[in-house]
Amino acid sequence: MSASNTNIEKQKKRHRGALVGIAFALFWAAVLFAGFMIWTAYQGDNPTAQSPAAYVAE
Repeated sequence: MSASNTNIEKQKKRHRGALVGIAFALFWAAVLFAGFMIWTAYQGDNPTAQSPAAYVAE
């Protein structure tokens, strides 16, 4: 069942904060993922580099 009288503009205003928060979380996750990929690629050039799992265990 759906609501019979939906006001899209009103709903946009009510959910703006949540949508901005979700967008920020997705952006931050992308930044962290890119940083991890760059770090991993940098460490991949060094055959004596410590495993990433070792950093978690410390």
